[in-house]
Amino acid sequence: MKIRIENKTIGEDSPCFIIAEIGINHNNDINIAKKMIDAAVEAGCDAAKFQTFKGKLMYPKTAGTYETDGNILNIYEVMQKIELPEEWIGELMAYCKKKDIIFLSSVSDIWSVDVMEKYGMDAYKLTSYDTTNIPLLEHTAKKDKPIIMSVGAAYMNEVDEAIRSIKRYNNNLIAMHCVTKYPAPLEYCNLNVLETLRLAYPDVVWGYSDHTEDPIKAPVAAVVKGARIIEKHITLDKNMKGADQRFAVNPEQLKQMVNAIREAEEKIKNGENIKVEEIVLGSSEKKPTEIEMYVRDFAYRSVFALKDIREGEKITKDNIEVLRNGENKPGLPPKYYNLLIEKKCKVVRDIKEGNPIVWDDLLQG
Repeated sequence: MKIRIENKTIGEDSPCFIIAEIGINHNNDINIAKKMIDAAVEAGCDAAKFQTFKGKLMYPKTAGTYETDGNILNIYEVMQKIELPEEWIGELMAYCKKKDIIFLSSVSDIWSVDVMEKYGMDAYKLTSYDTTNIPLLEHTAKKDKPIIMSVGAAYMNEVDEAIRSIKRYNNNLIAMHCVTKYPAPLEYCNLNVLETLRLAYPDVVWGYSDHTEDPIKAPVAAVVKGARIIEKHITLDKNMKGADQRFAVNPEQLKQMVNAIREAEEKIKNGENIKVEEIVLGSSEKKPTEIEMYVRDFAYRSVFALKDIREGEKITKDNIEVLRNGENKPGLPPKYYNLLIEKKCKVVRDIKEGNPIVWDDLLQG
């Protein structure tokens, strides 16, 4: 299986495709963003990736707080402050083109998919937290461009449903094992899972999104296990403010990672033995690890009320949305979103804005 993104081929017999995940580490400064692109280019990465989302489409106002750098912050407010400004997109894409590196961005909602389509992005990245967000997966798949999907903190049956949902419309799928813990301890990497996934889904190109602090151990082991794409968060300086700076690799570490991956590929090509750190191999069973359960509960999505809904009122796309749970108990799985609207379901009791939609809201007792 091979997939082409711009001038790069990803798959068997092709060099590992390496993504420098800039994410939100630009701290809303486009000059920092460009310096990070430069660092990715200098290290020899194939792509620089950002995150596109609309803050109000990430969490409900009731999502609560999270802690970073010793500060307790309102997650709903924070997400709006760290949005990638739309006016940057064209400029950053042009800068990447000038520097001969592929521009990518994660998309987290229908709005961001359509925005990136408008700007002509050549492939889409879907986050682990949207593994069960079937409406988003299908909407993205219908754009008929390559998709890179992370499947961290997911059960095997959820991975299966996600793959099937995308494959109904689009065969150009790359999926990445990862551990949704920041940073991820080496002993929880479970890179043997890659062999399981490659065996179960040979028509998908598999890779690994690494959240460990070490620049070499897990990425090299993943390549040995057959990963054809590696993603790693980067920073200009680990001491910069921001939740994702500390576990990201700095420019020198990024160079070390790329060089180590290329050396490993050369050894594999020559039939040489590569010493892999046993600590990162772990289990071959695809399921959330115990250290992922908090972020899975907090950041996986379900159906919420976008506004107050009165008893007897119909469910519409204007009054519900698929949002991350935050500190709320989850509502209905995202796959029911379209069904609720198409069937013009009526609620049997008042539902307040920001509350999850559950079956008891729809079924008369």
